[in-house]
Amino acid sequence: MRPIIFLDIDDVLAISSVYTSYQVITTFKSGDLDAWPELWQGLVFQEARTNLMELHSEFWPQYVVSSSWSNYLTQGQMREVFQRSGLAFVADNMQKHWTTPKADGPSRPDEIANWIAEHGQCGQPLLVIDDHDSGRGLLESLLDQQSLVVLCEPWIGFVASKLAEAQIKLRVQLS
Repeated sequence: MRPIIFLDIDDVLAISSVYTSYQVITTFKSGDLDAWPELWQGLVFQEARTNLMELHSEFWPQYVVSSSWSNYLTQGQMREVFQRSGLAFVADNMQKHWTTPKADGPSRPDEIANWIAEHGQCGQPLLVIDDHDSGRGLLESLLDQQSLVVLCEPWIGFVASKLAEAQIKLRVQLS
């Protein structure tokens, strides 16, 4: 059974103040995705890309987007973002139910718990990669108590120490 990684984007993969979700959404609205190639090159922090690729190579997970980006982008658009920003392996391995359910009021832990209740499989390895800002509700949540959460520092992202933490948490579940 393949692991599921619940993946946030801002402050995990995208840490630039220049290349943001606003620019991505505006680019999709314009219909000219090739107008600003620097956006796709600069959107994802290189170290985060490399670290996520290493995690993917070891565990071959499926991805569920647990980010506010999925409020504004369709599944096809999210795939396009991942492909254009050097994360084709994420685009190619998005889970059929690709995003956590969004509704007024639920917290990030509730969104993830609702997804697991509806689509998760018993015994399936899970990991949440988020940041301390948007994922602050994950601290001391049941997911965190089960050692399923890796929280990145805002403006720092998914760096080597967070990769090592993620690897340990997945290895424990798979042993």
